[in-house]
Amino acid sequence: MKFTPELEIPGGCIKPLHYDDLDGLFELYQHPDIPGQRPLADKEQLNRMIDYSVQMAATQRGMMWAIETDGQIKGMVSGFDWQASSLRITMRVDGLPVLSQSERGNALKAAMDFLTDKYHIRNFAYQWIEGQSEEIKSVLEELGFKKAARFRRAWRTGNTDFADVEQYHWLSAQSKPVARRLGDDDQLGQNIDSSSGEVK
Repeated sequence: MKFTPELEIPGGCIKPLHYDDLDGLFELYQHPDIPGQRPLADKEQLNRMIDYSVQMAATQRGMMWAIETDGQIKGMVSGFDWQASSLRITMRVDGLPVLSQSERGNALKAAMDFLTDKYHIRNFAYQWIEGQSEEIKSVLEELGFKKAARFRRAWRTGNTDFADVEQYHWLSAQSKPVARRLGDDDQLGQNIDSSSGEVK
């Protein structure tokens, strides 16, 4: 069963991680988007990550998509720390230097729209880490995110170095689904013959 769908974005798509994209994903991890990350040395680790991405989606612990535009893997958008019962999740986008901020925003929005419609997620978080591009914050604000807090020295970037983290949140305005019982939508008397009063 396919738990992570392919979703269209302008100029391309976000799609499930696949073994055919191993080279593109490996290239992505040679250019860490998050401060303090080291380039990935062992491509074999990505096979395990792809397997894990399927397990995460199946058990509603997270979801991962590769960002593909112009026929090239340019990044990855992820949802993690998924608390299904609380309808909340934390998002993250990793990108190559060629990933534009508009592509970053389009990928993030497509993933969030899917999670809102399919799983009724209402509370989205995103962490911007000091050292990342300042333009990312503008992308978040355009999508409706608001800065909620700044955590001092909350992200380790080295043995003795730390960076601040800014926490952003976006709350969906869609109504929370209401639980219904079997038969709530039935029309009373819909199967009764008016002339005889018999139930058909």
